Amino acid sequence: MFKRILPLLFAATLVACAAPTERSATHGGPDTATVTHEADCARVGGEWTQLGRAPVKQCLRQTTDAGKACSDSQQCEGQCIAPEGTTDGAKVGGACSVDTNSFGCQQRVRDGVASTICVD
Repeated sequence: MFKRILPLLFAATLVACAAPTERSATHGGPDTATVTHEADCARVGGEWTQLGRAPVKQCLRQTTDAGKACSDSQQCEGQCIAPEGTTDGAKVGGACSVDTNSFGCQQRVRDGVASTICVD
């Protein structure tokens, strides 16, 4: 039985450790679509680089909506970031991030509530 489960556990671990893909912004068009290849990244003006600890390269792009008021990351090309000094759990308005990098620790706003998220 263990021989059957081991490959499944290994596959699940690989999926869980894979770098997150970029999501489209709710107002997205071709320039904000998911970018998973170096050529597509260059086409949208991004930098094909390693982000986070995973040995996988991703497209890092500057966002066109940086600083726009938001209450959830679904409203941004990148992330909805809480104002500096906000306490986790506080109801707050955020601002869209300057780029699409979701790695490191960020205090994001989701449904109008701040919470710190750390992504390796």
